Amino acid sequence: MTSRIIVGVDGSEPSQQALRWAAHEAGRRNASVLAVSCFGVPVMGSPEGAVYASQDYVEGAETAAKAIVADAAQQVAAIDPKITVEGITSMEPAAVVISDAARDGDEIVVGASGHGGFLNGLGSVATGVAHRSHVPVVVVPANPPVAIGTTIRAIIVGVDGSSESIAALAWAHDTAQLCGAQLTAVYAWTEPNNETDSAAELGSALASFGSGASGGSVDVRSLVVEQPADEALVDAAKDADLVVVGSHGRGALRSALLGSVSHKVAHGATCPVAIIRLPKS
Repeated sequence: MTSRIIVGVDGSEPSQQALRWAAHEAGRRNASVLAVSCFGVPVMGSPEGAVYASQDYVEGAETAAKAIVADAAQQVAAIDPKITVEGITSMEPAAVVISDAARDGDEIVVGASGHGGFLNGLGSVATGVAHRSHVPVVVVPANPPVAIGTTIRAIIVGVDGSSESIAALAWAHDTAQLCGAQLTAVYAWTEPNNETDSAAELGSALASFGSGASGGSVDVRSLVVEQPADEALVDAAKDADLVVVGSHGRGALRSALLGSVSHKVAHGATCPVAIIRLPKS
């Protein structure tokens, strides 16, 4: 089971959505919650050099961050009083603190956008965490069409035969089993592939995962579509509660310039997106 659900909170509505989802996720996985709130201290230039914020300003910013963490604990308790909640406040960049707080067995939850600004339409904190972390990262949309997190009944997972997508399939299958959800594995193809070859490749990917992909208590379905992978997953996720993608981890800068599938899905999906990275070798 997951040890902790680490969630970034900053008082914004997107972070509130992430917090609520994290609380329900902690209940599902019998995990504790670690709420992380970071605060910035401005440094201004002058003819004499850098001018730093006063001690009173720093103390006020820290107090505000602690208040956000305390409020997060109250919100989690309102959802499930049995969940243990701890908090961290820091002056360091949020993406660094959130990622570095995670250890094996944890899961990170962040809002798609917040006070941290935007990068290609996805929050810079969410982007940074997704590319720094080696534990599962769930990006929760800022404006979901319906209440999210209370139940997970339909999960979409992208499969392309890579080791990253097999890791995503394994995580998605475990989550489907935990939640009693239906799991749909999506294989998107474009030329020069064809539908028959793509269906065979999807079958091979499911087979490489093992017998658990097609048996047991999980209802596993396959979907092969002629469409770019990110578009196929966003479309398939319209009626889903969670979409799961593997990440090749090409780095935040390259993602910002070119746009990876995981980045595009996290930006475009209306449901939470779980980004799965291979563990450090």
